[in-house]
Amino acid sequence: MADETLMRAALAAARRGLLAGEAPVGACIVQDGRVIASAHTAVAGGPDASAHAEILAIRAACRSLRSARLDGCELHVSVEPCAMCLAACHYAGIDAVYFAASLQDMQALTGQELAAPSPASVRLHGGVLADESRALLAEWAAQRQGRA
Repeated sequence: MADETLMRAALAAARRGLLAGEAPVGACIVQDGRVIASAHTAVAGGPDASAHAEILAIRAACRSLRSARLDGCELHVSVEPCAMCLAACHYAGIDAVYFAASLQDMQALTGQELAAPSPASVRLHGGVLADESRALLAEWAAQRQGRA
């Protein structure tokens, strides 16, 4: 069940972002009902296209917990996460994501948001040296199995 108090923490971060000249997107990472990290989008303030609120909050939470895994944590964010941010949540092990406005809400205002990756906006070219890459992946997987 989403907690309005926790979403208000994400909205407060979004307000801080707006005051800083950023898109008003704020996020907080919550563990056991306690905010352990919060951030707002910082793309306009620096040369980092990945400086979304969710990514910055995940980085801060990982530093705080000294772990790349955020198992047992939740993300509360003022706008629905994009595909990049959802992937980061997956890899971090975040259990649940709660959001306020949808990507469609943001798209209606900006005309630039991706509700889903579009083949028209990014050209994907797969298979270049795929065998070599698969060999590296197999080597990595074998090394990991050796540690288990």
